[in-house]
Amino acid sequence: MGSSRTPSLRKHLVPHQKLWVNWDGVFLMGPRYLRFLAAVDRTGTIRAAGQMVGWSYRTCLNRIRQMERVLGARVLATTRGGRAGGSARLTEAARRLVRVFARWQREVDRLSHRAFRKSVPPR
Repeated sequence: MGSSRTPSLRKHLVPHQKLWVNWDGVFLMGPRYLRFLAAVDRTGTIRAAGQMVGWSYRTCLNRIRQMERVLGARVLATTRGGRAGGSARLTEAARRLVRVFARWQREVDRLSHRAFRKSVPPR
């Protein structure tokens, strides 16, 4: 049998929240999209970025197309593959989205943790 002492909630509970943004009421992106775009920026390819976030190449293309439809602007500038391989880089619009979403996510995490500490008694 376990101890009769009540465990500290602060020690075991950690707050989490799922964030996403809509553009004119339509889903645009969430945290995995942010990780995907950041991975494209690091790797320079859609395929490698997709592998980093666990998406197939087809899923990557579908997500990119959907984002571009919603935004009405390009998200990636690409060159076709072949022997030398293709490449992808973020457009300025995508870079701006990544900066804004990442900054907002950090601030929400900070404020959420602060509010959680206030809400949960130390013992």
